Amino acid sequence: MTPVGERDVEPAEESADRAEVPQRDDTPEPGRHRSAEDRPRLPLLVRSMLFVVSVIVLIALMRNFLLQTFVIPSASMEDTLVEGDRVAVTIYDSDDVERGDVIVFRDPDRWLTVTSPTGVDAVVQDVLVTLRMLPADPGHHLIKRVIGLPGDHVVAQADGTLRVNGVALDEPYVKPGQVSSQVVFDVHVPENCLWVMGDNRANSSDSRYHREDLHGGCVPQANVIGVAKAVVWPLDRWTGLSGAHTTFADVPSARPGTAPASGGDGDADPAGGGQPPAPGPTDPGAVPTLAG
Repeated sequence: MTPVGERDVEPAEESADRAEVPQRDDTPEPGRHRSAEDRPRLPLLVRSMLFVVSVIVLIALMRNFLLQTFVIPSASMEDTLVEGDRVAVTIYDSDDVERGDVIVFRDPDRWLTVTSPTGVDAVVQDVLVTLRMLPADPGHHLIKRVIGLPGDHVVAQADGTLRVNGVALDEPYVKPGQVSSQVVFDVHVPENCLWVMGDNRANSSDSRYHREDLHGGCVPQANVIGVAKAVVWPLDRWTGLSGAHTTFADVPSARPGTAPASGGDGDADPAGGGQPPAPGPTDPGAVPTLAG
């Protein structure tokens, strides 16, 4: 006789079978792709590293092929550019320079007196250059205005007038109160080279003061980094830099065959009387920045 309140105990195997819960089968059916939730996610550290690498690659590409920024450290381009201005420099048109362009270029032959960094600073600089965060030869760049192209005949007269291929220039960008050149010279620009001058003609160590160097004071076109298109900082200084081409609108092209071979000053008359130019002002050059 079964006691009241008690129930028969079921066999263990049957009870276990009855309590068994069907397991979920995560194997995707044939032809069915896993959803985004089903796919394994990369660890946070890996995703962060991929993001950083992507940013570095994008910056490197931009700085090598599109745009760089440089800070103006001196008064040699006043009043067009003043100390502290940050300028945007396009790289893609460095082979298509025109008269009147403001260009950034690598020091052609010790125009600058720059002390290279040492120790940790040198290592950091090398890493940034390798990552293309800085251009090659940082600290060895200058910014000037192109006055003469290959083959051009550039003459500065005793009265301060500047002529290119026989045409006298009216230069509104020259610092007020100054003449186009207080240094007399007569040069033919060599092939593959440019004649450059700062807008602050009384305080610019430009082509006029380096006529005894390897390129006769000119800048090899291969040294051009890019063309400065605008002041982008500070905001109250925001302005374009491409308005000087009209100054050279009446200048004829150089006659074919008039450009002397590069590597010298051609038929230059250094200072109107065969004397080398007086030492020019010190120019600390243009400083590349990390951003842009």
